Amino acid sequence: MLIASAKKYPPSPPSYPFVGQTFEIPQTKPWLYFRELGKTYGSIVRLSLGGDEVLLVNDAEDALELLSRRSSNYSSRKQLVYGAKYQSKGKRLVHMNYGEELRKQRAAFHNMFQPRAVGAYQPLQERASLRLLRSILEKPREMWMNTKEYAASIVYMLSYGKDLKDGGEDLKTILDIVDGFVRDCMPGAHLVDTFPILDVLPDILSPWRKEASDKHMFEMRLYQRLLLEAKDKTYTATNDGDCFASRVWADKDKHQLDLVSMSYLVGSAVEAGTDTPTSTILFFLAAAVLYPDAYRKAQQEIDSVVGADGSMIPTFANVDDLPYCFAYAKEVLRWMPTAPVAFPHFSDRDDEYKGYFIRGKTTIVPNVWSMHRNEEAHPNPSKFIPERYFEGIKRPIKLGDLTEGHYGFGFGRRSCPGKYLAVQTVWIAIVRVIWGFNIGHARDENGNIIPVDPMDCIAGITTKPKEFPLEIRCRSSVHEETMKRVSDGIM
Repeated sequence: MLIASAKKYPPSPPSYPFVGQTFEIPQTKPWLYFRELGKTYGSIVRLSLGGDEVLLVNDAEDALELLSRRSSNYSSRKQLVYGAKYQSKGKRLVHMNYGEELRKQRAAFHNMFQPRAVGAYQPLQERASLRLLRSILEKPREMWMNTKEYAASIVYMLSYGKDLKDGGEDLKTILDIVDGFVRDCMPGAHLVDTFPILDVLPDILSPWRKEASDKHMFEMRLYQRLLLEAKDKTYTATNDGDCFASRVWADKDKHQLDLVSMSYLVGSAVEAGTDTPTSTILFFLAAAVLYPDAYRKAQQEIDSVVGADGSMIPTFANVDDLPYCFAYAKEVLRWMPTAPVAFPHFSDRDDEYKGYFIRGKTTIVPNVWSMHRNEEAHPNPSKFIPERYFEGIKRPIKLGDLTEGHYGFGFGRRSCPGKYLAVQTVWIAIVRVIWGFNIGHARDENGNIIPVDPMDCIAGITTKPKEFPLEIRCRSSVHEETMKRVSDGIM
């Protein structure tokens, strides 16, 4: 217990009685506001939101100290009334307090998505990326849907052991769930999460309660059906493994998971494995348009390895020969993080840091945007410069190292358990698109360039760019023929 007389709190902006700074935080792009607070008040800022203690963390070293090195105290979550209690019934991994239930679910996740396991999924990712190339060839104006289908198809097969094209309606449902979840978890999305006392109101005065429960039933209709279908299904992406769902079934007594927990455990893998890679690849497209020199440099490196005539396509086997492409993919992850504000942590006990008192039950908000825009760590941070990562590449190159040098996958014990799968999904897509296509600005009917603004994005707890026009063309007839030849039979 810290001595009361020694308490010194972090600096804080002016606040209002009872509500604190609740209504000062913008509903869109709050990471920009948080960064400005950091410039004014320092790297850690104390806020009061609806009576709750909040610590805003803008500096990476502070986040690593609190959330990683002191993770035993900072690995819980504040329980959202809407998303956790009613929509997820306390069973969704991302919402859970740190404890036995969370450890059991993360253990199940780890067995399937640890670095040693995800290497076995590369053949599946290569096949899915061939489909992506073919879809771009045939439907170049549908890049957003092409990308979503690509990311979802990989994690759907890994999770349920079936091809997404065999369940086309499932894709629409998954995307609806993902988009809704991203919106519902955004701070300020639901007033009851800011003022939990509203949960005492009767149902007639709380229509949000039924809305959240209806979403739960919608999610369970999909996730439970897929889980039950996969119960005895042999996984087909490799020759010797089970899909995630069948493994969860096999270990359900070991992990003591009920049907709802298992459904959300596997469903959460699908949600995260769809959302993060999709958003990252879409930001890659923005970088390709805005920074053509870096794109051409990556293209030239690929040509130097597989040949410039287009008859050979890059694979995972080429990763150590493509250091610039590795740096390029890592810069995409830094330049426009898909989670500019990481999912908040929650402290269990009182603590002291840098002479400041941090009360137990404080929500810790890591502002990843500010960390990635730190000019000392990343000179010219708003610019897309793959070279910033090029010199420090460790050899042989391991794709798991794409998770380092930025903070897009979270911190400590609450970091994304599927991050190693995600970076493989992103890398092979980026490299193969660069190999096969030239990308540039679209033009209007008068021949004028249509501008692209990556900051014009769809914001939630994660973010992605709003759809923008671009010109994407196959590099040559040989490239096109190669794409068709290698993708025949898998479409």
